[in-house]
Amino acid sequence: MNLNDTIVAAATAPMPAGVAVVRVSGSLAVSMACALTGRLPVDFPSGHLRFGPLCWEDRLLDRGYAVVFRAPRSFTGEDVAEFHVHGSLAVVDALLEAACRLGARPAQPGEFTYRALEHGKLDLVQAEALADLVSARSETARLAALDHLDGQLSRRLQDLRAPLLELLAEVEAHLDFPVETGDAAPDDAAWTARALQLADQVAQLRATARAGRVRLHGARVVLYGAPNAGKSTLFNALIGIDRALVDPRPGTTRDTLEVTTAPDGVLLTWVDTAGVHDAQDPVEREGTRRAQAEVAHADVVLWVQDQSSAPGPLPSPQELAVVEAPVVVRVRAQADKPTHPAFSQNAEHLQDVVVSAQSGLGLRALRDAIVAAVRGLQAEGPGTAGVAIARQRHALALDQAREALERAVAALQSRSPLELAAADLRDAADALDELVGTVRSDDVLGQVFSTFCIGK
Repeated sequence: MNLNDTIVAAATAPMPAGVAVVRVSGSLAVSMACALTGRLPVDFPSGHLRFGPLCWEDRLLDRGYAVVFRAPRSFTGEDVAEFHVHGSLAVVDALLEAACRLGARPAQPGEFTYRALEHGKLDLVQAEALADLVSARSETARLAALDHLDGQLSRRLQDLRAPLLELLAEVEAHLDFPVETGDAAPDDAAWTARALQLADQVAQLRATARAGRVRLHGARVVLYGAPNAGKSTLFNALIGIDRALVDPRPGTTRDTLEVTTAPDGVLLTWVDTAGVHDAQDPVEREGTRRAQAEVAHADVVLWVQDQSSAPGPLPSPQELAVVEAPVVVRVRAQADKPTHPAFSQNAEHLQDVVVSAQSGLGLRALRDAIVAAVRGLQAEGPGTAGVAIARQRHALALDQAREALERAVAALQSRSPLELAAADLRDAADALDELVGTVRSDDVLGQVFSTFCIGK
């Protein structure tokens, strides 16, 4: 991404609409606004809309608004011009062509945000939050993205980085300035305590990974149980449409089926699965394997059992290689049938949510229990005051910082050469710097900005 170029792109979706916005950023932005409107630069005070004809080579492109934001008070930190026109694909294409003829080039995905990052208008965490905000599909996701865009997570990371750099400076002072420090012995005990505290704080923030993911991307709710337990019927009732095929013969569902909804503003991906049993048919065996694989990555598991049949055991997390222990909601389906005696004989079934997809009995209570469980996941993570990381990149960087801090603690406790502890503390600081983008890797930037649309 060449920062010396002037770039142009449509900032709105490529489809017919009432209004479209074409954005230009770079040194030629103001001159392009003048060329297309026939106005002088003085006619464009920063942030003031100007209405009129937009023309190029004696050809009327449209009538609309032009506005200029002068550097550094713009989104990218450069001169920016925007044209607010009718949302016709032909109008947008004509404006893009005119801008390119005037010296701009088409922007790459995320290039406007990349320029904002380069000019210090936001950091890498905030850039990611902007992409998350654009793609937010629920109220919870919107609020989570706005928190990160506002710098909430960045400030929490700075609260970790500042004392870490202070500790590193003290350790390095004993190495670099032996005359000034004199014969004073390194304060290993105090340094160890501070490094341990920082490692614990980093670990606490790392523990919010699932909370942040569920806030932004919603929760996976997996319906799991034996064949003919009523999973597909319940699935259809919960999502409000007949999406899954229902048949009284066992083994109707052979594969997983997903539908996303947002009850009460909470984004949920419902996953219907095949009945789990010791099948002889290879296709049914594959269905069981896929169901178990879904449970391994579920946030909430609805353990669905037919009320008229003897209840079976739910496999343990160890058996299913669960990544993070899901919330299990026990569901006693088909409540219109007689109750099997085993349900009343075992106290563990007192907490079952009893439902009937046919009559609607218990469906509201079940949805409420699921939403409550997901909101509990969104709030998990100790001592972070509502701050949560949102991406795998964040988790990996915090893992690296924690491991480096733990190595520094071990070096200080064993009274190893002080250079080793200093190197480990520097590694921890570098991990945090890469997280916020102070230190940048081309691979990391490529991964982050590949998710952006062209006009952002």
